[in-house]
Amino acid sequence: MARTLHTFNPARDDERSNRSMSQRGSRFGPWRAATLVLVHLLIAVHIAHWLVSGKTLAPLELNEVMYTFELGVITAGFIFMALAVAATAIFGRFFCSWGCHILALQDLCAWILKKLRIRPIGIRSRLMLWTPAVVAAYMFVWPQVVRLTQGKPLPRLHLRGDAEGWASFATENFWRNLPGPGVAIATFAVCGFVIVYILGSRAFCAYGCPYGAVFGFVDRFAPGRIRVGGDCTQCGACTAACSSHIRVHEELNRFGTVVNAACLKDLDCISACPQQSLHYGFGRPSLVKVTENDTAVRTRYDFALWEEGVMVVVLVLIITIYRGLYGLVPFFFSIALATIFAYFTVLSIRILRNNEVKLNRWLLKRNGRITSCGAIFVGFVVTGILITIHSAFVRYSDFQGRRYYEMAAESAEHAPWIIDNATRHLERTARIGLITPVRVNAMLSELYLRNGRFDDAHEQVMEVLANKSPDSKLHSELAASLAQFGKFDDAERLYLTSLAASPENAHTHYALAGVYFKTGRTNDAAQCLRSALEYSPEYAEAHFDLGALLVERGALDEAVQHLRWAVEYKPDFADAHYNLGVVLAMKGHLNEAAAEIQVARSQNPTDEKTLEFQQYLESLRNQR
Repeated sequence: MARTLHTFNPARDDERSNRSMSQRGSRFGPWRAATLVLVHLLIAVHIAHWLVSGKTLAPLELNEVMYTFELGVITAGFIFMALAVAATAIFGRFFCSWGCHILALQDLCAWILKKLRIRPIGIRSRLMLWTPAVVAAYMFVWPQVVRLTQGKPLPRLHLRGDAEGWASFATENFWRNLPGPGVAIATFAVCGFVIVYILGSRAFCAYGCPYGAVFGFVDRFAPGRIRVGGDCTQCGACTAACSSHIRVHEELNRFGTVVNAACLKDLDCISACPQQSLHYGFGRPSLVKVTENDTAVRTRYDFALWEEGVMVVVLVLIITIYRGLYGLVPFFFSIALATIFAYFTVLSIRILRNNEVKLNRWLLKRNGRITSCGAIFVGFVVTGILITIHSAFVRYSDFQGRRYYEMAAESAEHAPWIIDNATRHLERTARIGLITPVRVNAMLSELYLRNGRFDDAHEQVMEVLANKSPDSKLHSELAASLAQFGKFDDAERLYLTSLAASPENAHTHYALAGVYFKTGRTNDAAQCLRSALEYSPEYAEAHFDLGALLVERGALDEAVQHLRWAVEYKPDFADAHYNLGVVLAMKGHLNEAAAEIQVARSQNPTDEKTLEFQQYLESLRNQR
């Protein structure tokens, strides 16, 4: 049986509770603020440690869960996310309000606005509340669905180092999965500040954060919750104090606990209760409570269903257009922009249809006439539409160019029409875009090489080098293409640039050794091979090539050692067995040589060179 609902006026109670809170304050607020400050200090210490030592713990980025699911790489971010989810399953959704740096920025913005006597008015949308869950499914579930439909096996869980491209724990490439400083600041500004003023406190948590959707789902099974234990007068002070816009007093009245998964356990509602009837405690999870009493708490929404539909369409379009635009816009930034654009679209439609329209406290239209604030708003929206249309053309050209480029990469015959289409679209991307992403320069360079346009290819290589991109993988890929077409000088420069960003990458050292070998610089080639082995001692191919170079120099003993390592780390390496057999024969160890040649013969029975040398060894042994 539900408790009797008392009359509650949200506006009046908000004002009353805010006066009470300003006098009394939240007793948990200083502790939570100190915790969030500590989180940012730890982040600063983490970055400082990397800058000083050059190597540190891999970033504790929650999105690295995707790399664990898709590639099987166990990362520090995955372990951090797993621990946070496990804690949420017991204690509830504490991490978001006590440990998330994005929420800290949102609450800081709300606090600053309060000091300026500006109170952002939150919006309530039915459909946009599903955005975090849909984004989470897209990030974590959809790739697995694609994997199953394609019949691919589940990835094998394993650890990696920097030399393998994605270190699990200790790394020298701290920014491997993070945007540059400028983009990061813009992302924090939009996700942590702008969105708060426009859409309300913790708007990004409600309408954008996919990790919040995961924590919210797990929170439903957690026994730890906000509960009511004494006489509740239904004054609504708890609801007014809730920054997550939960109707706390109604949920307490109906269920005896807060069941809404948006509850972030910041405990402000406990401090706000005049009767001190609220507390945090353990009991039956909210999922059980809701099942027992399925009468929903009514929520008033700010948009008609058709307006919600418009917002969803705009949301999808903006995320599609802006995510990864120019290789710069992060996913979270695009989500925040999309929610703001969606709301602004509805306001723009209301300006056309209604007599009075407000954005927060600003009147955009009054008595059927657009105000000066409304004119500024309309100008801002029109500018945004023009930028979005231009960005859509850039994104389309980029998408088509990459699609044809990948087709060309997969086609052994390199059909001319595929290369021409890839080149045309990517050239348009570079021509009409506000900036040209360095990866577009790299792809154009390779396409020009295939078409024999070597001067154009060289020009694009110079653009890649001038860009000073930290993407070492991109430099290595382009260098490999240049080496394939005999452009060894440009390939060397790109390999060196790649190594400057990731000096621990053994594969890049090995590839550079190949360039030096082809240009007759055997001393440099040997040094690169030794560097590759320093970072990856079990690199069989590097041992093999270094052994071959040492044979040419007459260092047979060291050559034998490296060739033995090559066959030890890669037992089915027929050429290594052959070379080892040859060197052993040169040293007079005919029986050992014959054994190695026999292994090479069994692994590559059709190789005439191996057969001839085997017969030669037999003749030498018979002469003895």
